[in-house]
Amino acid sequence: MKRFCILLLLVASATATWAYDFKVQIRDYALYFNIIDADERVVEVTAPLTEGNNRWAGEVPPAGILAIPGEVVYNDRTYTVVAIGDRAFYGCTDITALTLPPTLTDIGAYAFSMCTALRGEITIGENIVSLGRSAFFGCGGIKVVHFNAEACQFMGGSRSSTVFGNCRSLTTVTFGSKVRRIPDYAFTGMNLLKMEWNLPEGLEYIGDYAFAFCSSIYGTLTLPAATRRIGKYAFTQCHDIKSVVFPSHVESIGQRAFHQCINLAQLTSYALLPPTVEADAFTGIRYTAVVNVPCVSVDRYRQAEGWGSLHNMKPMQPCSLEITVKSNDTTAGVVMGSGLYRIGDTATLVAVCKVGYSFQGWNDSVADNPRRVIITDTTTYTALFKSAEVLHEVEYVHDTVYRDGVQTIYRTVEANDMAKPIGQQDVIAYNRSNHRVEIGLTRREIMSLALYNDIGQCVYTGKPLLGYISMRSRPSGYYIIRITTMDDDYYLRFFHSKK
Repeated sequence: MKRFCILLLLVASATATWAYDFKVQIRDYALYFNIIDADERVVEVTAPLTEGNNRWAGEVPPAGILAIPGEVVYNDRTYTVVAIGDRAFYGCTDITALTLPPTLTDIGAYAFSMCTALRGEITIGENIVSLGRSAFFGCGGIKVVHFNAEACQFMGGSRSSTVFGNCRSLTTVTFGSKVRRIPDYAFTGMNLLKMEWNLPEGLEYIGDYAFAFCSSIYGTLTLPAATRRIGKYAFTQCHDIKSVVFPSHVESIGQRAFHQCINLAQLTSYALLPPTVEADAFTGIRYTAVVNVPCVSVDRYRQAEGWGSLHNMKPMQPCSLEITVKSNDTTAGVVMGSGLYRIGDTATLVAVCKVGYSFQGWNDSVADNPRRVIITDTTTYTALFKSAEVLHEVEYVHDTVYRDGVQTIYRTVEANDMAKPIGQQDVIAYNRSNHRVEIGLTRREIMSLALYNDIGQCVYTGKPLLGYISMRSRPSGYYIIRITTMDDDYYLRFFHSKK
């Protein structure tokens, strides 16, 4: 009999397989952790046991608000929490709210599945790269998901294991401003989603089946300018989408991407070259659907596979669009590039700052100057100038000429790029060996001195103390130096190389 009792104890201990390296007490319950990498000091949250659906048998599961910490301390060492393991909280039916730390990168399969009391809103953090299959399956009280993951690569993995499967109250998904990818199968079959589209500007990729069978999604789907690829079945059977706008950089639209979007009545594409369209991408949309394309590209679309079968194709009017280029401060600089352009033309925008100011970029955060843009719509661009510290400033009047739409500051530069001499002595010379401009005038003789780059921006003004201006810190390129004295103006155009 004693042998039999001992055997029962051995069997019982063998079935209760512990799954963790250490635990930390949190209020009325403990959280359990596995060390992923001791050297890197990173851990994952896990369940007490390794086997079965109920991996909290015999332990007190979390209840109420579950707040996963970003860091934990064990044996006087601090560890970063980067993952939640498979089935870590499966079936924890007393969790009512959830807060996840920004340190998380992975949430495992079934991690919160069947947490039936979990309700309200949850936030998927910026650093998440993987959401395991059915991670929140059956969490019927979740109403809102804030999806902020910037570059999530995996989300569920199939139509039958979607992350939010059977979340019957989920009606709203919002996307963070930094989201670049919506993964494959992200929100497949979320039939109660009632979203008007507000996708982030930097979104590049919409995955396969990302919003398939979301029959309640409605209105106009305007894809952001950064969007390149729309995966297969991405919006199939989204019955209430009425209009889709493709930006100029879309490259491909996947198989059956908009299949059976039965109320889709208008497509607009700003791409000058028709995006690649895979089989049946638009089958089942309205036969009378209007397809708006750039007026210079109508023939290309009519001949392109996938587009040519759409019957009601119309050129976007007008073919000429107005581009407005302006300055945020007309006293600080001048701009060029405004005018009427045909769709598909390239416009060159130039911003030239005045002495004492610097160019900071354009209002859409692009810094190129000159800047070339392909015309797809009527647009206003604003050059941003601000006051810049200068060493010395003297009021003077300069002449300008215009060449190829770029304003330069000098009147006349001889073919040999030499400055005007005083007698036989050069007033200005560029010393290539020492990377500096040498000046044969005294500080007293110089009324004003300015150094400009090749688009007319003033990058230096002052009176050099040592008779030269060092160019070592300046980028390679053409420069113009102008010196004004009581008697004359002197110019030198030269090429400076940092090598």
